Amino acid sequence: MVSLSKILALALGGALGTTAFCQTVHPSIPDAELPAIVAKLDQQHFDAFNHCDTAALLALSAPDVEFFHDLSGRILNREQFIQAVQKNICGKVQRRLIEGTMEVYPMAKVGAIQAGRHCFLEVGKTDCIQQARYYILWRFDGARWQIAKVFSYDHRSMTAP
Repeated sequence: MVSLSKILALALGGALGTTAFCQTVHPSIPDAELPAIVAKLDQQHFDAFNHCDTAALLALSAPDVEFFHDLSGRILNREQFIQAVQKNICGKVQRRLIEGTMEVYPMAKVGAIQAGRHCFLEVGKTDCIQQARYYILWRFDGARWQIAKVFSYDHRSMTAP
């Protein structure tokens, strides 16, 4: 009779020891390349955000994008997201990634999760006035990346040094 521990060892060894069970984002994208890909997407996204480039924001956002903000609630789609950026961001504040905080994780057959911290500064100023944490789910359909979900939370005021 074979013990339960041997059965589990064989099952787990087989599952963990073969790449057939491992799924990546897409066969054309090695997981090791994801941080550079997402860093470039992040730069494109926030260049558009900081310069109120709604055409670029539209292209980077999925039609069904959801945006969750701890201070202002939930946005349900791309049009609402663009309206919120135009109303609350354009000409008022800009976003800056806090260096060394971005992390990227593959999501099998979906895309990647980007996590990090960023800060916001008034247009024309150099010091951040607020910082926050965020998660972005980037969806990859085999041809292009789009933002599917955003969680922006833990917004806190910053004081100048």
